[in-house]
Amino acid sequence: MEVTSNIYHGDSKEVLKQLPANSVDLIVTSPPYADQRKNTYGGIHPDQYVKWFLPISEQLLRVLKPSGTFILNIKEKVFI
Repeated sequence: MEVTSNIYHGDSKEVLKQLPANSVDLIVTSPPYADQRKNTYGGIHPDQYVKWFLPISEQLLRVLKPSGTFILNIKEKVFI
């Protein structure tokens, strides 16, 4: 069995569109913590977070194999 690893770096809204459906075994992601990372990501108001993340999650589901694993690292509040 051959095992290959690829790390994709970039805006997930664009990079995921380039990947074929059902082609990824493992997705590990830690999206921005809403408005807690304003200086880094521009900030997302907590009330808009789900609306912002849904299009990304649709692409994650599209590329993940049925036997794949998805790990989402997220907290409800971060103090800097």
